[in-house]
Amino acid sequence: MLLGLLILFLVVALGGAGLAVLEARGRALPLPLSALHGVFALLGIVLLARQDIVDPHNHLANGAVLVFMLAAAGGLLLFAFRATRQKLPLAVVALHAAFALTAILLLGLGCLKG
Repeated sequence: MLLGLLILFLVVALGGAGLAVLEARGRALPLPLSALHGVFALLGIVLLARQDIVDPHNHLANGAVLVFMLAAAGGLLLFAFRATRQKLPLAVVALHAAFALTAILLLGLGCLKG
């Protein structure tokens, strides 16, 4: 289960990287694509939290859920900026990405731990 969630989060991260590249090039981001990125990330967070409730002994995966929640809060803020047609603050984009990548690393290590 954790491996499948890791793959899901990696795919979501690739989509986020694509959105970041579009933003850096000054192109208008498609709002539905941003929303889809968030929906799949939220689905992964919910499934990971459920997995952690079933098997609470993998502390790395537990930590990943918390860090993913921080990334989700940043993503929600970015979505609000995008929905109101404002330029995305690069500091928030960077923090959102840093939290997400840290959580993916924790989840990857949690997968290795088994």
